[in-house]
Amino acid sequence: MKNNSLLESILNYQLWLTLALTKIRVRFIRTALGPIWEILGTSIFLVFISFIWSKLWGDTFFDFFCYLYSGFIIWKAISSIIGDGTYLFSDTYSNYFENISINPFIFCMSHTAKNFIVLLMNFPILIIILIINDSFYLISVLWMLIYFILFLITGVSTSFILATFCLKFRDLQFSIIVLLQLIFFMTPVIWKIDQLSGNAQRFIIEPNLLYHYIELFRTIALSGEINMKSLIIVSITTLLLTITSLIIYKKFNKKLIFWIA
Repeated sequence: MKNNSLLESILNYQLWLTLALTKIRVRFIRTALGPIWEILGTSIFLVFISFIWSKLWGDTFFDFFCYLYSGFIIWKAISSIIGDGTYLFSDTYSNYFENISINPFIFCMSHTAKNFIVLLMNFPILIIILIINDSFYLISVLWMLIYFILFLITGVSTSFILATFCLKFRDLQFSIIVLLQLIFFMTPVIWKIDQLSGNAQRFIIEPNLLYHYIELFRTIALSGEINMKSLIIVSITTLLLTITSLIIYKKFNKKLIFWIA
């Protein structure tokens, strides 16, 4: 099997999509409900959180549930891409590196596609609660397509960067996981940004790139509008990550096999 060209790897969607679907099937193997557990698990957890948090913040249940659900599902996808991406080459697909000649970007696209599919599994619930709350906008579909393109490119680039450096420096895997857990509490996923003062927002929230990915997704889903500031930051971040991943690919691609041990 040869997929050494980067362009060929990108176009070979059958391979990386099959790998992604296989990972999802393995995850839910021998279960009665299969992927439905992903929807049920997330929904039940967020219903309980929304019931308590809405009382604490003085918000209505449905308003807070929409806010929480839209933010949590995209955070879950992002954190999975980052967290699982740290051992993508060192563990998840290490056997492939040792036995076949294949472009490493195939694995990054498979990894991102898997998490994107899981994200889409939660969309029926999101659409239902938006309709019930009378806050579903058709224009959101168009904006969401633009967001998904940026999200997928970012996911592939980030996966390759993290997987490469974590393959060389194994301690990074654990450092990134710990950092990701801390960032969760510093990012307005289960709380709202207006609960912080202006200075706190300026120095804690605004520099947080993950916040802008979540905020852009959330504003599109809940209001059918684009947060232009977040869109610009997400677009620039996507471009920089893509360039960085290509530079790293050109420099270290042929060395990856020697770092697997």
